[in-house]
Amino acid sequence: MKTNHQQHPVNLSNPFCTALFAVFVLVLLANGLAHADNIYVSCFGSGTIMKLDSNGNWSTFASGLNHPLGLAFDSSGNLYVATADSTIKKINSSGNWSIFASTSGNDNGLAFDSSGNLYASCFAAGTITKFNSSGNGTIFASGLSSPQGLAFDSSGYLYAANYTSGAITKFNSSGNGSFFASDGYSITGLGFDTSGNLYVSNYYDGTIAKFDLSRNKTIFASGLDHPYGPAFDSSGYIYIANAVGGTVEKFDSSGNGSILASGWNGPTFIATQIPEPATLLLLGLGAAIVRKRHR
Repeated sequence: MKTNHQQHPVNLSNPFCTALFAVFVLVLLANGLAHADNIYVSCFGSGTIMKLDSNGNWSTFASGLNHPLGLAFDSSGNLYVATADSTIKKINSSGNWSIFASTSGNDNGLAFDSSGNLYASCFAAGTITKFNSSGNGTIFASGLSSPQGLAFDSSGYLYAANYTSGAITKFNSSGNGSFFASDGYSITGLGFDTSGNLYVSNYYDGTIAKFDLSRNKTIFASGLDHPYGPAFDSSGYIYIANAVGGTVEKFDSSGNGSILASGWNGPTFIATQIPEPATLLLLGLGAAIVRKRHR
């Protein structure tokens, strides 16, 4: 016996179907956008911030900066950069910048906490300054040994790379610090992966060290040309800037690297934007459609 199977098209006039379909489409689109991570690199020599994607396509994002170093994104997608003229600049998504705060000079690493406070390491003074959203700063920690890179772990502890001593200091929210690990003289950058492993760039050794949750150290990559970084994209790839070599390298989780960009003038600190603001806007639109259809 042959049975006739009648197809039943989705009734988009039904509020629930409309909402479900909208969310389904938006999730698909947002999932595609989530992997379009942008990598931003400060170029000390050229006074620029370069923007590139995970495929190596790049452009100049901002220019006219006075020897830019540390980079960090706030939750609204604005990029902050520490510059040699004793200021921290705020750069919007169009690459236009304004002065966010004045500093004591020689600021290097930048990092945001979950409350939107910005932390800046001062290489010369051996301090870390905490800035609120209005740009007002207070000393968070002092007595460090030429601090550079900063990074927060998933529990909200702040880590600082002490360039001269080679020590990594771990701070609680009150600014009380303790020794975490050491990677030798000239450490520049810090970064955590999603598993909580800490990666440390060593400028003169040309290495990236990896510390696991038990503080055991292994060499993740070597043979680099005065590295800064690291930064991570949403797929777990690691990006390193070679300050003297003028290149940006991309590494997989096994430490296999390739040149992503070259010919840059003094690339140093790196920041990744995950996800892009467009992704968040799209998801917000989906939520709005659901709310409207259920009124």
